[in-house]
Formats: sequence, C-alpha cells, structure tokens
Amino acid sequence: MGAYLDRIHRGPLGPAPYRAYVPHGIAGWNPAIDAQTAARVKAAGDRIAALAVKLPPHRSMQWCLNRSEGIASSDVEGISTTLRSLSLLESLRAEQDTQRRQLDTQALGAARLTARAAEIGRRANTPIGVADLQELHRRLFEGSSVPFEPGRLRSDDIWVGPPGTTPLEALYVAPPAEHVEPLCNDLGEFISAQDLLHPLIKAAIAHLQFETIHPFPDGNGRVGRALIHCVLQRNWPESPPVPLSAAIAQHKQAYYQSLRPYQTYTGDPDSPIRAACAEAAAAYIADAAEVACDYTEAVAQTVAEIHADWDALALRPHSAAAAVLEAMATMPAADVGYLCGITGRTPNAVRRGLRRLTAAGAVAETRDEHTGRRVFELPEILQIVDHRQELLNRCWQARSHGPRQTPAELLAQWHNHTATPEPPQRH
Repeated sequence: MGAYLDRIHRGPLGPAPYRAYVPHGIAGWNPAIDAQTAARVKAAGDRIAALAVKLPPHRSMQWCLNRSEGIASSDVEGISTTLRSLSLLESLRAEQDTQRRQLDTQALGAARLTARAAEIGRRANTPIGVADLQELHRRLFEGSSVPFEPGRLRSDDIWVGPPGTTPLEALYVAPPAEHVEPLCNDLGEFISAQDLLHPLIKAAIAHLQFETIHPFPDGNGRVGRALIHCVLQRNWPESPPVPLSAAIAQHKQAYYQSLRPYQTYTGDPDSPIRAACAEAAAAYIADAAEVACDYTEAVAQTVAEIHADWDALALRPHSAAAAVLEAMATMPAADVGYLCGITGRTPNAVRRGLRRLTAAGAVAETRDEHTGRRVFELPEILQIVDHRQELLNRCWQARSHGPRQTPAELLAQWHNHTATPEPPQRH
C-alpha cells in the first residue's frame, strides 16, 4: 500500500485524528542497490560465511555468542542485565527480586529466541510462515508474566515512542491490526522465495518490514532482530549466528535512523526512492555485521586461550575438576549444588575439584549478593560479555576510521582499558 491511513484516538480530551502507516508488500521485490553498498554487503557476507571454518569448535564459543546476542538485543530495548546475572538465574537463585527476575527471564528468552530462529532458518527448503513468527514470539516470553498472550498477533493499534506517548505524539504508528496478518503472510513469502537477493540484503529488508508491521503487542524489536539470523541461516547454515545486536546496541541511534526512511515512504512500490530507503537499512546491517564479526573473532580468541590454559592444567579426563570445567563452560557462574547436579558428582568431589581449579587461577570464588552463597566463576567468559561495550566501540571506530585491527590488537587494547581503574570522581 505505501500509504497513511486516517485514524481516531479517543483520549481523555476527546477524539483526535492521527495517521497510521501501511507499507507496500515485499514479496517478489528486488530493489536495485548501488555498487558501493553492494560491495559493503558482499564484504560483510563473506566474513560471516568464513567464520564457519575460523572459530574454535568449543560448545562454550557458540553458547557465549548466543548469550551475547540475547543480552544485547534486550539492551537495545532498555532491558539491561549481565551474563553473570543470567547464569545465576539459571544455576542458583530460586528467589530473586521480582522485577530483576522478570528482566533476566526476558533476556534469557531473547537468547533462546535467537537459537530457535537459527534452527528455523536451517530448514532451508521449508517455507517461513506466520506460525513461525508466532512461535518465535512465544519463545521470547517463555516463563515471563506479561499482560498479553505470547504468540498472538495484535488486535489493537500500536505505536513507537517514549512511555506514556499517545499516537498523536508517537515517532511511528504501525499498520492497523486488520493489516497485520496479510502483511506477515507477505513477509513469509518474501523470506521463503528462492531468488538472487544477497542474504544480508534479504535479511535487512525482512527485518525492516517486520519492524514496520510491528505485529505483536511487545517484543517486536527482539523478534525482528532474531529474524535476521533466521534469514542468514537459510543461506549460511554452517556459520554461527554472530551477535549483531551487540554491534547494534552500541550504535542504536544510527540503527533507528536506518529504519525511518522506509517507514515514511508513500510513493510507487518500484520507485528508486523506495529502493534507497531499503538500501539505508542494508548498509547499516552490513556495517553492524562487520563489527559483529570483529567481536566474534575477539570472543573466539578469548575462548581458545581459555581452553589452552585448561589443557595446560593436564586434568585427568574423568576427574571432578575436568567435569566442573566442562559444566562451567556453558554456565560461568554457579554454586556447588548446581555443579553437583549437572556433573553427577558428590559435593565433596566437586569441592575438591573447585579447590584445585581456584588454586590454579582457572576459577574465581565470589559470593552472590542476593543469597550470600558462595559462587564460582569463569572471569574471562563473564568479562568478554559483560564488559563488551568498550571492545565493540573500538570495533566501530576501526570500521569508521580504519585501519582494521586484528582480534589480538583489539583484545590487547580492551584488556588494557578494563585493567585500568577509573579515576576517582571529584565532588
């Protein structure tokens, strides 16, 4: 359609007019992209595809990338948490502050959402439909208490703006509810088509259209970013879903600005201007993918170094210490009880293993501030996720101003920064 529809908002001051935007469909659309943007897209795509053979084959690698994506995608929406907090939610805390538990549960849902989106994407010959979008939405809110039914397309108008905003002041008003299902069917047809569009361009347009439709009462940003991974996995199933949201979270305003031109376009569906609106989003996603690849390679080097240090400990393969490390590779903050349950070892055996690992510097002992219990952590894994902002900023700076730095150079600068204490504040 590519048009605004007149609507009426019935507020406390009486009825007032506003306009909701309904985009053109995208099924069969193949917008022309200029040569410079096409080159950026190709370079980013080549890097994603190449990661399949560059990353260390450790479970902790994929797990760390997935948690980074879930935490960062939540952060884009103003839901801030840490890998340490998520690990303790899963491994230790039966009771938490209600608000903290809700936020952490949603961030954990975002990580599971990304993993499920990648699985759906790997069904390369199976069409993507509305039911898949609904499943992703349910996965995001699994275990959360929300005032709507997860997985159900919205039945009311929705808009984007600060809390308390009405559609009269909103930054963007999405299509009326009666247009949502037809537009989602069109979106599924676009994703499912076998065509010559570059996967990153297809992913960017699918994300752009999803965010424009805003089909659910909440969670559209997180589901929409997971949809990027779904599209990319249909074409590069051997490559890991790189944490695009980690890159996006550090350049949020540029991200939002890349969406806006498309969400106001009212011209002909085949106009070069509409193509340019899509190109703005594709260019941003390509740059974010490059930054995400830089971050992924830095994470890969960190994980490889950690595993090399563990190998140097020469632990007996079936010892309690080796079992504990294996468990903590995908749960880097845990207590003795969790480790007993996951390894099948007795508390005494786990404690002996932890003493050896702590003495060797492989594991650090702390306390959970909520329960007071002893917690054992893998500091390097927690740090690469929970203190990623400075590293990602350096990746963006290298992308913008060059020259590109190696993962070793980026990590060295980042370690130097994180090891330097903040100067005292003057009062």
